Amino acid sequence: MAKLLVQESSGSREFELVDNEVHIGRDLDNTLRIPDPSVSRHHAVLRRTAAGYEVQDLQSSNGVLLNGSRVQTGTLRDGDRITLGQVHLVFSDPAGATVLVQAGGVPPPQGTVRMDAGAVAAAQVPPGTAPQPVQPPAPAPPAPVPPPPPAMAPPPAPLPPPPPAPVARPLSPPPAPPPPKAFGEFTNPGAGQAPASVGFLGKFLPPIPDDARPTGDRGDFVTRLLAALIDAVPMVVIVIVFLVLGFVVALIPGVGLIGSCGLSLIQFVVILGYAWYLMPLWISKHGATPGKKIMKLRIVPENDPAGRLSFGQALVRQICHLLNFTIGYLLIFGAERKAVHDMITKTIVIKVDR
Repeated sequence: MAKLLVQESSGSREFELVDNEVHIGRDLDNTLRIPDPSVSRHHAVLRRTAAGYEVQDLQSSNGVLLNGSRVQTGTLRDGDRITLGQVHLVFSDPAGATVLVQAGGVPPPQGTVRMDAGAVAAAQVPPGTAPQPVQPPAPAPPAPVPPPPPAMAPPPAPLPPPPPAPVARPLSPPPAPPPPKAFGEFTNPGAGQAPASVGFLGKFLPPIPDDARPTGDRGDFVTRLLAALIDAVPMVVIVIVFLVLGFVVALIPGVGLIGSCGLSLIQFVVILGYAWYLMPLWISKHGATPGKKIMKLRIVPENDPAGRLSFGQALVRQICHLLNFTIGYLLIFGAERKAVHDMITKTIVIKVDR
């Protein structure tokens, strides 16, 4: 039986081709599901034909490579290599699919075969005896022709049916509104909108919708750390500005202590608004903060490289990010490249081309 050998990061697995059509992609409704960001939701389909099997590209983002060459439709042979994004598959069909036909292109007869009288007599003559000629059967007498029936008058032409009465069609009910999004459900708030910017660093963020394409790789520790340090620069600037203002206010007689306390409260509110409002807002709208935009990174749902997070999910991720920036952040060195805040919010950080 033909089968596919799927080579993934966790190892190889074998998939037997039982159906006439095998749909391959990232969504759950595919016959063969490959949960990899580089594979499209509905990437390709394998079909069984009279000559064997063929693979067809379903307008996927990264295309289908057959033995290193990109194809729209290609015939498969035993040992052919199929590449879908970053995933490699090997087609195995040792027996092949062959159909035996005669020289004229007609399949050989099967079951009972009708033979003429001469062939039957020749088959029944014992060895060494000359076959006797077989007399052809006498022709059968012609069958009597019945007399023609008496002529009948033609039936009257049927009356045309009355025109159908108009039927009042009921008005179709208006479509039901979509159900509200639950907390943590992945959304794409920027889809279909014109390019826009959010916040005073908006020009350093990706456009809406984002025109960057995933490279198929996840962000490594060094790249993500540099992006986090870049995002921390505005907070450092805010602290320095308020330190200078506090020093100036302390020199004013009579308002030094009260002014310093007021400036400290304002500084806390500004930093909190930047870290827990602006940054989650950027992530939900643009998929990245200024630091991740500069380092060519995007924060996306775990199974949707083109999706966006809701503001609530981005806020939870940002709070967890600030609380486990030390030991939890070192988990990025693992095979999944996911820190604690990535695991809690079911998100990943991927690399893009711009």
